[in-house]
Amino acid sequence: MDGRGYLEKLIADSLGAGKGQSALGRQSSINWLEIRGVAIGLVAAGALPQEEAEQILADLEVTLQRSGWLTVLRQETSATSSGEAVATRMGVERPEWRQAIEDPPTPVLRHVVPLAGRTLTIGELTANLVCLEVWSTFLALNLVHVAIDMHRMRERFGPGVRWRGWDDAGTQYRGGGGGRSGSHVLFAERCVFEPGPPAEARVLTLVAEHPGGQITIPIPLPAGRQESGTDSVD
Repeated sequence: MDGRGYLEKLIADSLGAGKGQSALGRQSSINWLEIRGVAIGLVAAGALPQEEAEQILADLEVTLQRSGWLTVLRQETSATSSGEAVATRMGVERPEWRQAIEDPPTPVLRHVVPLAGRTLTIGELTANLVCLEVWSTFLALNLVHVAIDMHRMRERFGPGVRWRGWDDAGTQYRGGGGGRSGSHVLFAERCVFEPGPPAEARVLTLVAEHPGGQITIPIPLPAGRQESGTDSVD
């Protein structure tokens, strides 16, 4: 796994997320503790040298400071250690990260993976999987429930269900919101995951955790995804 590339892409996608939202809303979406936690995990797994992880995090802090997104900086210990005191590493501004903050990129649809015929069952309720949208900066799983019992359906597929995921390239995905809408007896749901998948990923695994257990959903990702490619449907 390219730990450096993964961490830098995670940061770039996070900084550029939320195009069209207010500056305050975009700023509040940056989870510094989560990014630091990913860096610690990569170091612990041997996928990224600690010195490189510390430099990346120091560069992020400087970039956020100069963009007005971080006003207080206190770094008395290693960013990826358990707490022993070390000299503060000097960071530098990353132009590409500053660009993502000031002019967030427009997400590009890379592929749509059809999932017709596959289902997701939680308790007594079943949802029909529709498709997985593969965007440059996120993934979106679309599914539809037949709402025979609206109350029970909201209970089973509501906020109590927690989504997470990973791929075979080592990327960890976090649930990033989504939305729901209903028409007649159909109830559509869209679950968004961040960041965008790396080109080398071939299998995405999503997990829906619910009070009664968890459901694992493996989804093949198309080969040949290009960062500058055109939209396509598989």
